[in-house]
Amino acid sequence: MLKTLICGTLLAATSLAAQAGDTKISYAITPVMVPEFNLDSGGSADATWMMASIGVNQQLDAQSSIGIDLAASRQDWTFHDVKAWGNVEQPWGVLHRWTVAVPYTFASSSGWLYSVAPGVELSSESGAANRDSVSYGATAFAAKMISPSLMLGLGVSAWTGLEDASVFPFLVVNWQITDSLRLANPFKAGPAGPAGLELSWKATPALELGAGGTFRSFTSRLSGQNQVAANGLLEDNSMPVFMRASYSISKELRFDAYAGAAMGGEFEIRNAQNQVVRTEKHDAMPFLALTASGSF
Repeated sequence: MLKTLICGTLLAATSLAAQAGDTKISYAITPVMVPEFNLDSGGSADATWMMASIGVNQQLDAQSSIGIDLAASRQDWTFHDVKAWGNVEQPWGVLHRWTVAVPYTFASSSGWLYSVAPGVELSSESGAANRDSVSYGATAFAAKMISPSLMLGLGVSAWTGLEDASVFPFLVVNWQITDSLRLANPFKAGPAGPAGLELSWKATPALELGAGGTFRSFTSRLSGQNQVAANGLLEDNSMPVFMRASYSISKELRFDAYAGAAMGGEFEIRNAQNQVVRTEKHDAMPFLALTASGSF
């Protein structure tokens, strides 16, 4: 199960010039609109999402920092004339997600970055029991500053709780190809990040354009009143491709506009015994989003 914590400490980790005692507070708010898209078995769906996060990072000394990241999201789904789940008109409703992580980062004098972020997540449909909706695990990576303009590394995210334990490896990239061109993991605050790659171009000091792709997987506990699989699981997998336009007003306020589509998507519903009830593929899922973010 892919988690949004994967690159949660990358931005802090690459800032090696911070002084001991420095405290950084960052935030992000993202409304997302998912226009109507078709399901393979017939019918269609659309959704609106709201995502928000806040993080506090404390620089312990010139080489290490620790923080706490809080994130929450809400997905409101609507279905139209669906066929995949029999006579069930609304296979699921509102999905909630709450995440807490504690990232620790250490930068060695030889140019290596090490990070570990244990975390806990609650992910459920409205009405599901909280005790059955919790997963926990950690994300860790090691990356090397190959040169002042290139950082490469590998990481792993391991989680358990909602389902069987899962392990997801990922690549860490931050390559300043030229003064204005950069290849890196997508900005973590947006709807497309963070596990993937994005090529971005800084057109002006304030304006940046980017395009990329990634992989997303969300698992949620269904409520006891769910008509398809009471107390079961919903897994949403896709590969979003996107374009981004960003404008920085100041360090405290930046806007990121996204347009894209989740490709190769499928919804998988499993019952309370973790047996697959139905897997439903869907057409490209379009999305539009606007993130307001900043740091202090």
